[in-house]
Amino acid sequence: MVCSMLYYGVSLNSVDMAGNRYLNFLLMHVVEFPSMVTSYYLCKRFGHRKPTTFCMMFSGLNCIVSNFVTKGSFWFPLILVILGKFGIAAAFASVYLLSAEIFPTVVRANGLGVASVSARIGGIIAPFILQLSAYIKWLPLSIYGVLSVMSGMLLLLLPEPKDKDLPQTFEDLENWET
Repeated sequence: MVCSMLYYGVSLNSVDMAGNRYLNFLLMHVVEFPSMVTSYYLCKRFGHRKPTTFCMMFSGLNCIVSNFVTKGSFWFPLILVILGKFGIAAAFASVYLLSAEIFPTVVRANGLGVASVSARIGGIIAPFILQLSAYIKWLPLSIYGVLSVMSGMLLLLLPEPKDKDLPQTFEDLENWET
């Protein structure tokens, strides 16, 4: 949910940032392909949990810090938010694979369905959080950032499926090491 919320929230926020709104929007979306490639290589080398955790926390911290660097050029906050988009796009790619692998086979389709619905709810909530900028300019990116960092920390509680047999039953899942 948080991954989707941050992904869509940062994308929608790009047109409200300083500078050319079209260039901002373009930059936010050009960064997605390199983030997917980076996500692929990180997940191949380190598994899914650690890169997803890193990307979520990296994205959240960049969004939080971008609120407090307002002096001088508008480029620095924009670059921080673009780095945040890079991180969340990479996390979005890898969290889907992680969620597919941690559910036992008997409930994998149902688990992915619930995860997908949860992500869509996050996407629905994102524009409403952005509306808070009418009252406090820095609040939306701070909310996204804090939620992303917290989600990244909570991801560390999940088991790492790299180089392990996927759980077939709930008993297999209970015997899995974290």
